[in-house]
Amino acid sequence: MREQRIEVLLASYNGENYISEQLDSILNQTIPDIDILVSDDGSADGTLDILREYERKFPWRVRVRNRDKSGEFGDRPGRVPAAAMNFFWLLSLADADYVMLSDQDDVWRPDKAEKLLDRIKSVEARGPEKIPVLAFSDMEVTDRNLRQISPSFVRYSKCRPERTALAQILTENPVTGGAMMMNRSLLELVRTVPSDCCMHDWWIALAASCFGVIEWIDEPLYSYRQHEDNVMGAKETGILKDAVERLGRSGEVARNYRRMFAQAKAFSKTYDNYLSDGQQAVLSAYLALPLQSPIGRARNIARNHFYKSSVIQTWAQCVTIPSPGRK
Repeated sequence: MREQRIEVLLASYNGENYISEQLDSILNQTIPDIDILVSDDGSADGTLDILREYERKFPWRVRVRNRDKSGEFGDRPGRVPAAAMNFFWLLSLADADYVMLSDQDDVWRPDKAEKLLDRIKSVEARGPEKIPVLAFSDMEVTDRNLRQISPSFVRYSKCRPERTALAQILTENPVTGGAMMMNRSLLELVRTVPSDCCMHDWWIALAASCFGVIEWIDEPLYSYRQHEDNVMGAKETGILKDAVERLGRSGEVARNYRRMFAQAKAFSKTYDNYLSDGQQAVLSAYLALPLQSPIGRARNIARNHFYKSSVIQTWAQCVTIPSPGRK
């Protein structure tokens, strides 16, 4: 009998070009017998044929399901992205001691699961009992052919992974889903689909920040492939060029902010009975930002530390956050 069971939740959609490499990299981890649960979101290419072949070859390790789109798992355009809903459905099915998330087009290093598990277990050993823990790592950024673009996603995107306080994660998510492992205690907190969220990994990071521990491993444990079909991609941010570009896509920026505030409101409502007074105060202050003047926002940001990774991005919030009713 295994000392602990690890389950990888893999969301697929039209991934025939890359999914075999990813499955092989998971099956070849240094920790043996990791289970893989795949949810396909209606692929129209050869993805399902590839998945069924892996399920046939590894029946005790690979399970393939078609995403349930009924009831609470039905599509919610503009509120919960389809990719996030696919992962929330997988989370509702997971029953392992430790859970990892996987995109279909990455390639894991053989010791990825082992290193994340070791870090989580070191936190669990210090207690308290059943503390929710999330561990995540850096990753190598590559092109579609796995040629390196950057040895570090964190440095390439100017991300600051140590920023894991609630106020910081409300404004900017440092955790990439494919880089994380969570323990059972955190899994139990994030099974329910939120009414609104920007992405599943952001929601999970918020829960871990409030109710547990987030651990960062400063080492690239997998290759994050960049190509034209990525739902989310890595890009250089936090520089003046990015700020200028943001001015040219003000409508998109406003929509993103509305989703962030809808997510914060949904998080506050979902976990209302579990949040401390201090956490509720932070959420209330954050939700007040759209109602304030630029000067009022600046004071609120400084008082509650609603800082982004760069100074430019932080103070741009004062003028780019849309007021209620603004298109």
